[in-house]
Amino acid sequence: MDKKKEKQLMTFEIYQKGIENLKEMNVDWVYPGGRRGPAVQANRAYLESLFFEPRFFDPVDIGTELELFGTKLRNPVFCSAISRLPHMPETCLAEIAKGVAKAGSFIMLGIGGSEELQSAIDTGAPVVKIVKPYHNTEQIYKKVRDAESRGCVALGMDIDHFYGLLADGKFMRTELFGPQQTDELKRIISESILPFIIKGVLSVYDAEKSLELGAKAIVVSNHGSGSFDYTIPSMHVLPKIVEKVGDKMTILVDTGFENGNDVFKALALGAAAVGFASPMILAYAAEGTEGIELLINQITKELVRNMAASGCANLTTIRNVMITKCT
Repeated sequence: MDKKKEKQLMTFEIYQKGIENLKEMNVDWVYPGGRRGPAVQANRAYLESLFFEPRFFDPVDIGTELELFGTKLRNPVFCSAISRLPHMPETCLAEIAKGVAKAGSFIMLGIGGSEELQSAIDTGAPVVKIVKPYHNTEQIYKKVRDAESRGCVALGMDIDHFYGLLADGKFMRTELFGPQQTDELKRIISESILPFIIKGVLSVYDAEKSLELGAKAIVVSNHGSGSFDYTIPSMHVLPKIVEKVGDKMTILVDTGFENGNDVFKALALGAAAVGFASPMILAYAAEGTEGIELLINQITKELVRNMAASGCANLTTIRNVMITKCT
């Protein structure tokens, strides 16, 4: 049977199928649907507590297009920074990028070599390279130059890895990653020909510092509880950051987002776009490249439905929606 004629999976069904397929590979995935770190749990609880005021009269035509980093996108749902995991085939990042391209979005790539980066770029997907904060600054410059030469649309650094990773209760890669001196980071940003993104911002202080250093965008992110257990959840701090720097730089957000309702709430609170990482891993496990495209499209459909119910013709007008916390 033609896959396009088959019943399309809903968002939660995509996740469930991905989880089941991974279990068959003896891979116990973290979330959605499974274990979550404290920051993700808190973000999920907060998202679930937010409700919007509808406006059902006077229907409008809906558009979800936007432009980021000089690239026109069909929706504000992007693949947040991912790297190839042990259970994934060597071609996975290119296959994920292909699905992202088909859905009209962009992808961030984390740890990985030049060949993986190029394979993703060759799919036609807009690619953002997130460079790790290596102790060896020459390694940082090497990664930056590589990203520039291969055609990335932007690059960045996840500052929440200054003190290594946190995985299964263990600290990892502290010998590779370390805090970056402000002057050095400012130099890296100023010398790059690409828009620079600071990922892992969770305070107004770091947001203002990112702006001061020359960053064009930030990602308000807990790294899926992959760096610290108890940093403030991204959605809690998002409105404060938007209030301070939202008119001066692009603000993205991730950590714990699962559906179009979540995206709508984040956009209403000031984010320009919303990142999904673990959900993309599950979508890829469920249906490969087609799963990535389907997930982004389904999340966008959920977003559009909320936009219609609140009278929002485009993404910008979502900022006018009244969001209420109900406990």
